Amino acid sequence: MTRNTSYRVWLAGWLLVLVMLATVLTWLAFPAGAAPGLQAGENLPTPTLYPVQNTPYTLTVVGGKEETYTFSHQNQDGFVFGQTTVTSEYPLGMTFTLEVSSESSAIEEVILFVRFVHDSGTRAQAKWDAERGVWVARLWEAGGQPAWTHFDFHWRVRDATGAFVDTEKYPMDYWDPDHQWYRSESEHLVLYWRDFGTDNPNAIAQKMADTIAALDKRRVEGFGASLSYKPIAVIYPDRESLSAMYGSGVSNTRAAGFTSSDLGISVQVLRGTEIPPNQENCVWVTPPEEWTMERRINTIYAVTGHELVHLTQYEVMGGMMGYTWFSEGQAEWFTSEPGLYDRRLRHLATLQDLPTLQIDYGWQLNQADGCYGLPYDMGASFLNFLMHHYGGIDFHLQLVKKMRGEGKSVFKAVEDLTGKPFLEVENEWRTYLGFRPLTPADLDPALALEPYEDALFAVGDTITLPAMPPIVQMFKSPVPRAALSGSCFANTPVKVLRMGQKDGVVYIEIDCMGMVGWVSREALVGPQ
Repeated sequence: MTRNTSYRVWLAGWLLVLVMLATVLTWLAFPAGAAPGLQAGENLPTPTLYPVQNTPYTLTVVGGKEETYTFSHQNQDGFVFGQTTVTSEYPLGMTFTLEVSSESSAIEEVILFVRFVHDSGTRAQAKWDAERGVWVARLWEAGGQPAWTHFDFHWRVRDATGAFVDTEKYPMDYWDPDHQWYRSESEHLVLYWRDFGTDNPNAIAQKMADTIAALDKRRVEGFGASLSYKPIAVIYPDRESLSAMYGSGVSNTRAAGFTSSDLGISVQVLRGTEIPPNQENCVWVTPPEEWTMERRINTIYAVTGHELVHLTQYEVMGGMMGYTWFSEGQAEWFTSEPGLYDRRLRHLATLQDLPTLQIDYGWQLNQADGCYGLPYDMGASFLNFLMHHYGGIDFHLQLVKKMRGEGKSVFKAVEDLTGKPFLEVENEWRTYLGFRPLTPADLDPALALEPYEDALFAVGDTITLPAMPPIVQMFKSPVPRAALSGSCFANTPVKVLRMGQKDGVVYIEIDCMGMVGWVSREALVGPQ
């Protein structure tokens, strides 16, 4: 996913980003094996686009009128086919009709099959319309399907004897009959947009074609392959237009779009002029008056590049993404304008500590600079650091191969490729940014406990919880105490896994019917 709508709200202004990216050093393969030290406050170079220009594309105007498409089918095995018709009532579905008969007996069942990329799909049972003499199937009547969804469709027809046949497949788009859209197509992307950029749509088509062509080169280097299909990007002019696809008439003011690997599509909203919710105090936010239409349009290229990385992650890595910092940081690094992530993190180092990469951390949490999206910047910065010091973009390719081909976590893959414990590599990166190194006790607070022995039980024993209290709350760690979502009931046998004390309080880690967590000694054996 991409962040709600600067789409990197901490950028100090889009023009500044463009200037800095235009003047940054040309991207070179990073030297391998260097042991990094404190960088004296200097940021590592970020990747720049390949010099791609004048990528071929086509530009047409589509939609905006009611149409009926007709298709014919070959007769098969005694089944006689007439026409198929397709009409769109976007946002409330599509109607398909079929004329068919059997030379042997009556037609008993007609099913419409729809297939998207990766062979996912849906089906609809057709109903007989006696007045018109056709079978009728409906898709997406309740709304919720984005305009310009591309698919192939075919029919399966069965007669009373049990014989059945499948028709040939035809391609189709879920078109919008109420609005005209621009449609540009290049080698790597089909782009739809409406109600903006009308004075020079060719400029948008050309820049998108060049940007995605350049990014595809980088993704091939970093992932080992392009997408096996041509993805689609749909840019709605505002949230109200996006919300209309659900057919409810209710506008979701926070809807910013989505990306679907099943559909092979990225659906986004053109950046508005408003400050994103809860970002009023973000020190990097761009004031509403500075969001010119040109600047707003410029966001669609990087956002589309970001979302295509998510489609690549699904196809190349099989969804083995794990932590948010990795999936979103990877998408940020491989887009056209990943933002000044090191600058933001260095500033945060003067205000707060940074969570470890070894926990998953929510992107919607505001930090001390008033901004959200921390995992995006952490992930992009860490990957940039790894590639700079441990082998360039080929390091990323080997990382992908270990994760997909060998089924390893990102942590184990990094250890294999660097020859170092992950914590050591993470601390190299933290030191580079100006944060303190982490200790093992930062990752596992139990390591900070002092040894403790109990006369009633020992590690490995199974004991039964007392009758009171009826429910014992379990915690993720002894200190600080973060509650688990579950609890353990009175009179339940539990196994003692670890124990220790800190500041006079005894903490016990237990296994309660497969759920592991920490409790106090009093909760385990009752008051003494």
